Amino acid sequence: CAVTFSLVLGGQLPWYQGIVNTVFQLIGSVLGALAVAALFPCGRDLTGNLASHVINEDFGVGRAFLGEVIGTFFLCMVVWETAVSPRSGAGANACVAIGFAVFLAHLMLLPIDGCSINPTRSFGTAVVAEMRRGCGTFADGAMRDLWVMWVGPLLGAALAAGVKNLFAPRRLVEEKVGEGAQV
Repeated sequence: CAVTFSLVLGGQLPWYQGIVNTVFQLIGSVLGALAVAALFPCGRDLTGNLASHVINEDFGVGRAFLGEVIGTFFLCMVVWETAVSPRSGAGANACVAIGFAVFLAHLMLLPIDGCSINPTRSFGTAVVAEMRRGCGTFADGAMRDLWVMWVGPLLGAALAAGVKNLFAPRRLVEEKVGEGAQV
């Protein structure tokens, strides 16, 4: 969802495709969380909240928010520069660079909030965990902290699109057209 948002803002993906992608990512997130809930009954869910993203009180909301912005910004920049940029030499290896970006974000954010960097993933587990609230081992916080898992990554994605647009090489189309050159 965050990468989709960045691609829409950066002009790589049409807005209507971004909406369709996000809707189906939300549906897939809930279905995936339901599947995990079916596999792990309440007594076997050691997280107490279906592995929802909950902010560690030792770090606080501000650090979690900043970490989500930074982690998602980094991920989106790697996507832009390896998988999208025509100047990239990564080719089929772009997925390796993207995987490393996700890995690094997890190294930083796992102890802070479980590492969202993907709002739709956080949405599915939070919604299904809330449906299981009656479990005796329920751990609160997934719905309370969900706004951080949405706003932080979307802000990071928007910043990445902005940086991409700011520093992307520009053709001087007006000059070329004015000179009669083909564009």
